[in-house]
Order: sequence, then C-alpha cells, then structure tokens
Amino acid sequence: MSFDMLLQFDWSVLLALCVAALFTSIIHGATGLAGGMLMAAALASLIGVKAVVPVMSVALLISHSSRALINFKNIDRSVFLLVCSASLPVLVLVSSFYGRLSATWIGLLLGGLLAVSVPIRHWGTKRKLRTSKSGLAAASAVYGGLSGAAVGPGMVLSPFMLSYGMSREAFVATMALIALTTNITRVTVFGGTNQLLDGYIALGLFVGLLTIPGNWLGRSVLRAISNKSHSYAVDFLTLMAACNFFYLSLR
Repeated sequence: MSFDMLLQFDWSVLLALCVAALFTSIIHGATGLAGGMLMAAALASLIGVKAVVPVMSVALLISHSSRALINFKNIDRSVFLLVCSASLPVLVLVSSFYGRLSATWIGLLLGGLLAVSVPIRHWGTKRKLRTSKSGLAAASAVYGGLSGAAVGPGMVLSPFMLSYGMSREAFVATMALIALTTNITRVTVFGGTNQLLDGYIALGLFVGLLTIPGNWLGRSVLRAISNKSHSYAVDFLTLMAACNFFYLSLR
C-alpha cells in the first residue's frame, strides 16, 4: 500500500482533513445522511474530483461499519434486504463504467445530486408520503445507479425509507448498513476494474479512521437535536457542498 498521496500534504492540510472528517462524521452519526457528501466536497478541493468517489468508498467502509455497530439493535432487516436486492445490481453496472467519466461530469453529477436532494427531501416530508414495497424497490434501483458514480445518494433514498414507516433510530441504523453494503460492493468493483489505486486506499483508510470518534459523538447528538434545527443545518451544508462541486468541475 502506498502512502505517497498522504505524504505530499503538509501538516496544515492534514489538520484540515482531521477537522473535516470529525465534523462531517458527527453530522453523519446524528442524521444517517450528508456526512459522506460533505466530506467528499472537502476532499475534492485537495485531491481532485475524480479521486473523490474511490477514496470516499474506502473511508466510508470504516465510517458506516462503526455506525452500523453502534446502532445494530435498531436495524430493520426487511428494509435492508429489500433495498439491497433492488440497488446492488444497478450499482455494479454503473460503477464498472466510472473510470470512463471525466472529472467535469463527475463533479456535475455530485453537485447536481446534492442540489436536488434538498427539495426531494422536503417534498417527501411535506406530503407525508407512504411508500409501498414496490415504490421503495424502485427508489432503491435509482439509488443503486447513483451510488455507482457518486457519494451521498442516500439523500435521494431517504424520503422513501422514512415514509415506509421507519422510526428515526431505525432509519439511521438501517441506512448505515445499506451504505456499508453499497460501499463494499463499489470498492470490490473498483478494485476489479483497476480504478482503486494504492494511494486512494491509504488516504481512504486515514480519513475513515478519523470518522470513528465523530460517529460516537453523533449518536449523542441524534438524541438531543431538534428535527427543525437538524433540517436547516443539513440543507445549508448540502447546498454549500453542491456549489463547491460545481465550482471544481467548471473552473
């Protein structure tokens, strides 16, 4: 495993990575959403847009594992199996072609995904939708396709999972296990198609280990934060991250 990508950063950049990983993992641990996308936006400024998805795929293996273990007793296994059975085949197909996408298109995809996730989430919340099994399966297939080339499509899937009748705790726990399975699959495909460089693995492990304490703190925040405050904070940070990806892809 090569650590060249890590060694090329000076201490101030490494410190910024530590702060970003801790802060975004607290958000991730508290909400089950947004943390991976926000960390990806921070990393994109340092390592480039194209490297973000492979690096974050490795980092999120650790982050999602710790969140799934912390909240294991709240996992809804039936929802997990339904989502994964519909999403993983599509994910494998799309991630196999990730290397053919340009950095510009990847940046636009990530930025666009972030931007549309905000109105989609509010749309589902305001209408108090009730999702059927077939509806959740269809949303999961879309989630799988987006997961093949982007970090953070859980924001698109979340309104459908929440309207399926899940509690907040069950949602956070189940989403962690779904995201872990998603990232294991994506890392496997990237490795099998030579898209996962050694430097990406080392940097991903470094970032992933930094998220563990944030996930523990996030669990406490989950129990204390109000739904309204959480919603405003996630919306603001998500839109800021979208603007960052648009800037990086078009400059």
